[in-house]
Amino acid sequence: MAQVLILGLRIQERIAARPRAVTVASLAAIVGISLALGFYNLDFLYGAHVDEPTKVVLVADKPHNYFHPPLLIVLARALAWLGAASSDLERLWAGRLVSVMAMTAAGALFYLVLTRYADRLQALIWSCVFASSPAIAVHAHYFKEDALLVFAICLGLHALVRLVERIDLHNLVYLGIALGLAPSAKYVGFLNSVGLFAFALWYCRLGARDAALVVVAGAAIVLAILLVSFAGESGTGLGDVLTGLARELKHAESGHDLGEWFWAGYGLTHLRHHLLPSITVMTFLIGLGAICLALVKDRDRRVAAFAAAAFIWLFALELSPLKIVGQMRYVLPVVVYFLLAAGIASSRSIAMRSRAGATALALVALTVTAHAGISYVRNMNPSKDTRTKAVEFLTANGMTNVVSDYPTGYPVPQTWDYEALASYDYLLSLRFERYLRGGELRAQNSQVYALASMFHCLDGYAVATFSRLYGDYGFVAPTVRIYDLKRGASCIPPAKSRP
Repeated sequence: MAQVLILGLRIQERIAARPRAVTVASLAAIVGISLALGFYNLDFLYGAHVDEPTKVVLVADKPHNYFHPPLLIVLARALAWLGAASSDLERLWAGRLVSVMAMTAAGALFYLVLTRYADRLQALIWSCVFASSPAIAVHAHYFKEDALLVFAICLGLHALVRLVERIDLHNLVYLGIALGLAPSAKYVGFLNSVGLFAFALWYCRLGARDAALVVVAGAAIVLAILLVSFAGESGTGLGDVLTGLARELKHAESGHDLGEWFWAGYGLTHLRHHLLPSITVMTFLIGLGAICLALVKDRDRRVAAFAAAAFIWLFALELSPLKIVGQMRYVLPVVVYFLLAAGIASSRSIAMRSRAGATALALVALTVTAHAGISYVRNMNPSKDTRTKAVEFLTANGMTNVVSDYPTGYPVPQTWDYEALASYDYLLSLRFERYLRGGELRAQNSQVYALASMFHCLDGYAVATFSRLYGDYGFVAPTVRIYDLKRGASCIPPAKSRP
């Protein structure tokens, strides 16, 4: 360990001597890590992520329903056209490639932002923590909007720090474009853009002309993306966008089939079940300790700004009903801001007292986080997937007339209606844990309690359970259980007991 610390200090001295070369080398390392993890097992099960088949259809020829913003589909269509994609699998790869490249660019931008406020060694290590974290490495694989949102947030932060350094036409337009990309990537990105714009107005003391320029640039990029989207399909227009947006706002208000409001006693779901697995408990504790030191002892305003953004995001998520355990993607903005605050605090507060100590703690965070990130991505291999093992078990034991209650990536019949279970002999369940947990929560829909009772009863008729260490993260190797419905027929509630 002592040799590692000495090596780290020598590297830090060389970094100080050759900043430009080190910046290029650091960016190359971060990009390399992001690409390596992003392409590793990029061929994980198609159909296992419930939203990907819908995205593939939108890339092919179906008009966009605008339940999600169009940027992802526009970019995926462009890549599919450039690659002459003619099959669903090729369109899927185009969409997943967009996510890989977005997360890779986000990692580079994260480093460029962090170097403004942290020494280059700490910036490099904490940027590698970011790039190799489960949150970033895993979500780089999905044909979903989340990677583009992370990229847009990092782009907005980079534009903001440039504007803080110098207010000129280029930086104002740059900030406007970045702020416009966020809601074009994901509707919730609008909140992030509003926050960054408000900060720019206050901190940079922008005049009316400068503020208007940022707004016009942002609106122009949103409009341009919409127009490109409309041009790529027929029969859609602004009315479809408004309908899709209204649907998403209603979803944000009502949540999923489980309702977990913060003040109903189910608080800190996102912190415990989503943020901690996304960056690991060790990295969270190291980062939180560094942040507390920077705030209490040094009154560091930069750390305070990024930490405040992280906890405001987290608090807003905890107040919302969007808390299905396993939906780690919701905390991605929190990961960005928290790790930036941790990296700055490590450099400006811990390193100020002990360079060796700061390097040691940062390396511990990197080691633990990278191990988790690599392990989760490794388990995305289709041959290691729990869904694969479950299907192989069914085939090997001659079990037929099977139904699944969630997409598996295999041609297994699927139903969302548990009333239909009486028609099948076996249930391959990926959602049993959701309802067992829901049965312990207050003020739920009666159907949740009925299903919780059903799964409690079916526990006595479980044939097999498949799980993996470093599984149950997002769509990575979820716990799968097979139930014998013939023997457990009495467990299925009659239709009249459920609305």
